[in-house]
Amino acid sequence: MASYVNTLSKKHVLVTGGSKGIGRSIVESFLAEGANVSFCARTIREDEFSSFTGASHGAQAVGSIVDIGNPDEIKAWVSQAAETFGRIDSVIANASPIIVEATSEGWEKSFRADILGLITLIEASIPFLEEQSKASENASIIVISSMAGFEARHPSIAGPYSTLKRAQAVLAKDYSRTLGPRGIRINSIAPGSIENPNITLPDGTVQWSSYQIVKRDNYPFYKALLDAVPLGRTGTPEEIANTVIFLASRLSSYINGANIVVDGGMSITF
Repeated sequence: MASYVNTLSKKHVLVTGGSKGIGRSIVESFLAEGANVSFCARTIREDEFSSFTGASHGAQAVGSIVDIGNPDEIKAWVSQAAETFGRIDSVIANASPIIVEATSEGWEKSFRADILGLITLIEASIPFLEEQSKASENASIIVISSMAGFEARHPSIAGPYSTLKRAQAVLAKDYSRTLGPRGIRINSIAPGSIENPNITLPDGTVQWSSYQIVKRDNYPFYKALLDAVPLGRTGTPEEIANTVIFLASRLSSYINGANIVVDGGMSITF
Protein backbone atom coordinates (compact mmCIF):
# COMPACT_ATOMS: atom_id res chain seq x y z
CA MET A 1 0.00 0.00 0.00
CA ALA A 2 1.33 3.43 -0.94
CA SER A 3 2.13 5.78 1.93
CA TYR A 4 1.49 9.50 2.13
CA VAL A 5 4.90 9.91 3.77
CA ASN A 6 8.05 10.60 1.74
CA THR A 7 6.58 9.51 -1.60
CA LEU A 8 8.34 12.42 -3.33
CA SER A 9 11.44 12.84 -1.19
CA LYS A 10 14.64 13.31 -3.24
CA LYS A 11 12.68 13.52 -6.49
CA HIS A 12 13.16 16.34 -8.98
CA VAL A 13 10.24 18.31 -10.39
CA LEU A 14 9.99 20.97 -13.10
CA VAL A 15 7.41 23.73 -12.63
CA THR A 16 6.73 26.43 -15.22
CA GLY A 17 5.40 29.72 -13.91
CA GLY A 18 6.59 28.87 -10.43
CA SER A 19 7.26 32.31 -8.98
CA LYS A 20 3.75 33.34 -7.95
CA GLY A 21 0.13 32.28 -7.58
CA ILE A 22 -0.70 28.62 -8.11
CA GLY A 23 2.80 27.90 -9.39
CA ARG A 24 4.39 29.28 -6.25
CA SER A 25 2.18 27.08 -4.06
CA ILE A 26 3.08 24.07 -6.19
CA VAL A 27 6.79 24.72 -5.70
CA GLU A 28 6.37 25.13 -1.93
CA SER A 29 4.29 21.96 -1.69
CA PHE A 30 6.94 19.90 -3.47
CA LEU A 31 9.66 21.39 -1.26
CA ALA A 32 7.62 20.43 1.79
CA GLU A 33 7.50 16.87 0.43
CA GLY A 34 11.29 16.85 0.12
CA ALA A 35 11.43 17.14 -3.68
CA ASN A 36 13.93 19.40 -5.43
CA VAL A 37 12.28 21.87 -7.80
CA SER A 38 13.49 23.63 -10.92
CA PHE A 39 11.04 26.43 -11.65
CA CYS A 40 10.93 29.05 -14.35
CA ALA A 41 9.13 32.31 -15.03
CA ARG A 42 9.38 35.30 -17.34
CA THR A 43 11.10 37.22 -14.55
CA ILE A 44 13.04 35.81 -11.60
CA ARG A 45 14.24 37.75 -8.55
CA GLU A 46 16.20 34.73 -7.21
CA ASP A 47 14.77 35.24 -3.72
CA GLU A 48 11.25 33.91 -4.36
CA PHE A 49 11.56 31.15 -1.75
CA SER A 50 14.20 32.60 0.54
CA SER A 51 11.67 33.03 3.34
CA PHE A 52 10.06 29.60 2.91
CA THR A 53 10.93 27.45 5.90
CA GLY A 54 8.84 24.39 5.12
CA ALA A 55 11.31 22.51 2.90
CA SER A 56 12.17 19.00 4.11
CA HIS A 57 15.10 16.65 3.48
CA GLY A 58 17.26 19.55 2.26
CA ALA A 59 15.09 20.17 -0.80
CA GLN A 60 16.08 23.10 -2.99
CA ALA A 61 14.31 25.37 -5.49
CA VAL A 62 16.30 26.73 -8.44
CA GLY A 63 14.77 29.44 -10.62
CA SER A 64 15.45 30.31 -14.25
CA ILE A 65 14.17 32.96 -16.64
CA VAL A 66 12.37 31.19 -19.48
CA ASP A 67 9.97 32.39 -22.16
CA ILE A 68 7.59 29.46 -22.61
CA GLY A 69 6.84 30.74 -26.10
CA ASN A 70 10.48 30.20 -27.09
CA PRO A 71 11.17 26.51 -27.86
CA ASP A 72 14.95 26.89 -27.64
CA GLU A 73 14.73 28.36 -24.15
CA ILE A 74 12.42 25.58 -23.00
CA LYS A 75 14.69 22.83 -24.33
CA ALA A 76 17.78 24.43 -22.79
CA TRP A 77 16.05 24.80 -19.41
CA VAL A 78 14.87 21.20 -19.30
CA SER A 79 18.35 19.90 -20.18
CA GLN A 80 20.08 22.15 -17.65
CA ALA A 81 17.61 21.23 -14.90
CA ALA A 82 18.13 17.52 -15.57
CA GLU A 83 21.89 17.98 -15.44
CA THR A 84 21.72 19.95 -12.18
CA PHE A 85 19.72 17.33 -10.27
CA GLY A 86 20.55 14.23 -12.31
CA ARG A 87 16.94 13.29 -13.03
CA ILE A 88 13.42 14.53 -13.79
CA ASP A 89 10.51 12.77 -12.10
CA SER A 90 7.58 15.09 -12.78
CA VAL A 91 6.81 18.06 -14.99
CA ILE A 92 4.15 20.61 -14.05
CA ALA A 93 3.06 22.80 -16.98
CA ASN A 94 1.54 25.73 -15.12
CA ALA A 95 2.71 28.89 -16.89
CA SER A 96 0.41 30.80 -19.24
CA PRO A 97 0.63 34.33 -20.61
CA ILE A 98 -3.16 34.62 -19.96
CA ILE A 99 -3.79 36.57 -23.14
CA VAL A 100 -7.45 37.53 -23.51
CA GLU A 101 -7.32 40.14 -26.30
CA ALA A 102 -9.34 39.02 -29.32
CA THR A 103 -6.69 40.00 -31.84
CA SER A 104 -4.69 37.95 -34.32
CA GLU A 105 -1.52 38.96 -32.48
CA GLY A 106 -2.99 37.79 -29.17
CA TRP A 107 -4.06 34.45 -30.64
CA GLU A 108 -0.63 33.86 -32.20
CA LYS A 109 1.28 34.74 -29.03
CA SER A 110 -1.00 32.63 -26.86
CA PHE A 111 -0.82 29.67 -29.26
CA ARG A 112 3.00 29.78 -29.24
CA ALA A 113 3.07 29.69 -25.44
CA ASP A 114 0.02 27.67 -24.39
CA ILE A 115 0.10 25.03 -27.12
CA LEU A 116 3.43 24.94 -28.95
CA GLY A 117 5.28 25.73 -25.71
CA LEU A 118 3.44 22.92 -23.92
CA ILE A 119 4.26 20.45 -26.69
CA THR A 120 7.91 21.49 -26.60
CA LEU A 121 8.03 21.08 -22.81
CA ILE A 122 6.48 17.61 -22.99
CA GLU A 123 8.71 16.42 -25.83
CA ALA A 124 11.89 17.80 -24.22
CA SER A 125 11.05 16.09 -20.92
CA ILE A 126 10.09 12.66 -22.26
CA PRO A 127 13.63 11.16 -22.45
CA PHE A 128 14.34 12.07 -18.81
CA LEU A 129 10.94 10.91 -17.56
CA GLU A 130 11.33 7.67 -19.47
CA GLU A 131 14.63 7.03 -17.69
CA GLN A 132 12.81 7.20 -14.35
CA SER A 133 10.05 4.98 -15.62
CA LYS A 134 12.55 2.34 -16.75
CA ALA A 135 14.14 2.50 -13.30
CA SER A 136 10.74 1.52 -11.84
CA GLU A 137 10.20 5.05 -10.61
CA ASN A 138 7.06 7.16 -10.86
CA ALA A 139 7.08 9.53 -13.87
CA SER A 140 4.31 12.01 -14.56
CA ILE A 141 3.29 15.20 -16.33
CA ILE A 142 0.56 17.49 -15.01
CA VAL A 143 -0.97 20.26 -17.12
CA ILE A 144 -2.73 23.14 -15.37
CA SER A 145 -5.70 23.96 -17.58
CA SER A 146 -8.68 26.04 -16.41
CA MET A 147 -12.44 25.83 -16.02
CA ALA A 148 -12.45 28.84 -18.34
CA GLY A 149 -11.81 26.30 -21.08
CA PHE A 150 -14.94 24.32 -20.23
CA GLU A 151 -17.54 26.92 -19.30
CA ALA A 152 -18.15 30.25 -21.04
CA ARG A 153 -17.78 32.49 -17.99
CA HIS A 154 -14.64 34.49 -18.80
CA PRO A 155 -15.43 38.21 -19.26
CA SER A 156 -13.30 38.41 -22.41
CA ILE A 157 -15.17 37.04 -25.43
CA ALA A 158 -13.50 35.51 -28.50
CA GLY A 159 -10.02 35.79 -26.98
CA PRO A 160 -7.58 32.84 -27.01
CA TYR A 161 -7.43 32.04 -23.30
CA SER A 162 -10.57 29.91 -22.92
CA THR A 163 -10.15 28.02 -26.19
CA LEU A 164 -6.50 27.18 -25.66
CA LYS A 165 -7.00 26.15 -22.04
CA ARG A 166 -9.53 23.58 -23.30
CA ALA A 167 -7.01 22.56 -25.96
CA GLN A 168 -4.36 21.94 -23.29
CA ALA A 169 -6.60 19.44 -21.50
CA VAL A 170 -7.39 17.66 -24.77
CA LEU A 171 -3.70 17.61 -25.65
CA ALA A 172 -2.91 15.94 -22.33
CA LYS A 173 -5.53 13.26 -23.01
CA ASP A 174 -4.09 12.70 -26.49
CA TYR A 175 -0.53 12.35 -25.16
CA SER A 176 -1.71 9.83 -22.57
CA ARG A 177 -2.19 7.30 -25.36
CA THR A 178 1.45 7.39 -26.39
CA LEU A 179 3.10 8.15 -23.05
CA GLY A 180 1.19 5.57 -21.01
CA PRO A 181 2.87 2.59 -22.73
CA ARG A 182 6.21 4.25 -21.96
CA GLY A 183 5.40 4.40 -18.24
CA ILE A 184 4.73 8.15 -18.15
CA ARG A 185 1.37 9.33 -16.85
CA ILE A 186 -0.06 12.65 -18.02
CA ASN A 187 -3.13 14.34 -16.55
CA SER A 188 -4.60 17.83 -16.42
CA ILE A 189 -6.24 19.91 -13.71
CA ALA A 190 -9.01 22.44 -14.37
CA PRO A 191 -9.02 24.95 -11.49
CA GLY A 192 -12.15 26.99 -10.91
CA SER A 193 -12.17 30.31 -9.04
CA ILE A 194 -8.80 30.25 -7.31
CA GLU A 195 -8.05 33.47 -5.44
CA ASN A 196 -4.35 34.12 -5.91
CA PRO A 197 -3.04 36.55 -3.28
CA ASN A 198 -1.00 39.65 -3.92
CA ILE A 199 2.73 39.31 -3.32
CA THR A 200 4.67 41.65 -1.04
CA LEU A 201 8.19 42.03 -2.43
CA PRO A 202 11.28 42.30 -0.20
CA ASP A 203 11.33 46.09 -0.67
CA GLY A 204 7.76 46.30 0.65
CA THR A 205 6.03 47.01 -2.64
CA VAL A 206 2.95 44.97 -3.47
CA GLN A 207 2.65 43.02 -6.71
CA TRP A 208 -1.04 42.61 -7.50
CA SER A 209 -2.21 39.23 -8.77
CA SER A 210 -4.41 39.08 -11.86
CA TYR A 211 -7.23 37.66 -9.75
CA GLN A 212 -7.08 40.49 -7.22
CA ILE A 213 -7.08 43.01 -10.05
CA VAL A 214 -10.28 41.46 -11.43
CA LYS A 215 -11.80 41.46 -7.94
CA ARG A 216 -10.92 45.14 -7.57
CA ASP A 217 -11.85 46.35 -11.06
CA ASN A 218 -14.72 44.03 -11.98
CA TYR A 219 -16.35 43.05 -8.70
CA PRO A 220 -19.72 42.07 -10.25
CA PHE A 221 -17.94 39.38 -12.28
CA TYR A 222 -16.07 38.20 -9.17
CA LYS A 223 -19.32 38.09 -7.18
CA ALA A 224 -21.05 36.13 -9.96
CA LEU A 225 -18.29 33.51 -9.86
CA LEU A 226 -18.48 33.30 -6.07
CA ASP A 227 -22.26 32.91 -6.11
CA ALA A 228 -21.91 30.00 -8.53
CA VAL A 229 -19.77 27.94 -6.12
CA PRO A 230 -21.81 25.57 -3.91
CA LEU A 231 -19.08 25.62 -1.27
CA GLY A 232 -19.65 29.37 -0.99
CA ARG A 233 -16.03 30.44 -1.29
CA THR A 234 -13.18 30.76 -3.71
CA GLY A 235 -10.40 28.18 -3.72
CA THR A 236 -6.80 28.67 -2.67
CA PRO A 237 -3.61 27.99 -4.64
CA GLU A 238 -2.70 25.43 -1.98
CA GLU A 239 -5.80 23.40 -2.86
CA ILE A 240 -4.62 23.13 -6.46
CA ALA A 241 -1.11 22.28 -5.27
CA ASN A 242 -2.53 19.45 -3.14
CA THR A 243 -4.08 17.93 -6.25
CA VAL A 244 -0.80 18.29 -8.12
CA ILE A 245 1.07 16.49 -5.34
CA PHE A 246 -1.44 13.64 -5.51
CA LEU A 247 -1.15 13.29 -9.29
CA ALA A 248 2.65 13.40 -9.12
CA SER A 249 2.85 10.68 -6.49
CA ARG A 250 2.41 6.92 -6.58
CA LEU A 251 -0.94 7.40 -4.86
CA SER A 252 -2.36 8.17 -8.33
CA SER A 253 -0.49 5.39 -10.13
CA TYR A 254 -3.53 4.29 -12.17
CA ILE A 255 -4.71 7.77 -13.16
CA ASN A 256 -3.72 8.65 -16.72
CA GLY A 257 -5.38 10.86 -19.31
CA ALA A 258 -7.76 12.37 -16.76
CA ASN A 259 -8.89 15.96 -16.32
CA ILE A 260 -9.42 16.67 -12.63
CA VAL A 261 -11.87 19.51 -11.95
CA VAL A 262 -11.08 21.45 -8.77
CA ASP A 263 -13.73 24.13 -8.54
CA GLY A 264 -15.75 23.75 -5.34
CA GLY A 265 -18.67 22.37 -7.34
CA MET A 266 -19.09 25.39 -9.65
CA SER A 267 -19.34 23.08 -12.66
CA ILE A 268 -21.96 20.69 -11.30
CA THR A 269 -23.75 20.89 -14.63
CA PHE A 270 -20.57 20.17 -16.62
